[in-house]
Amino acid sequence: MKKAGVGGFILLQISFLIYSCSSIVAKLASGNEVMSLKFILFYGLEVVILGVYAILWQQVIKKFELSVAYANKAVTLLWALLWSVLIFHEKLQWNHIAGVAIVIVGIVVLNLGQVEKEKEDAVND
Repeated sequence: MKKAGVGGFILLQISFLIYSCSSIVAKLASGNEVMSLKFILFYGLEVVILGVYAILWQQVIKKFELSVAYANKAVTLLWALLWSVLIFHEKLQWNHIAGVAIVIVGIVVLNLGQVEKEKEDAVND
């Protein structure tokens, strides 16, 4: 059993926040003519963001079981919803909020289960 701790969960969520930023620049790139300077700059920034995310992901999976770490990736839905409203001024709909809320509840339940397993393992060691 891998032990993540609070710092591990924070690193996990930061890595997904960074990953969600790649969607922002991808959308910004899509609003420009292909191979224009802005398109190339946004596309390049997306590659850099994904590179940073890949390095963070490698650090995260050292601390978590892969199934737990990957299941937490669904939190990017929350970030995408937030970015769509704040940056792109898209309309927020109740079904989007409900869907993200259900996913977040699932992530919380999964993470609480992980914390309980870590506590049990600590007591048994």
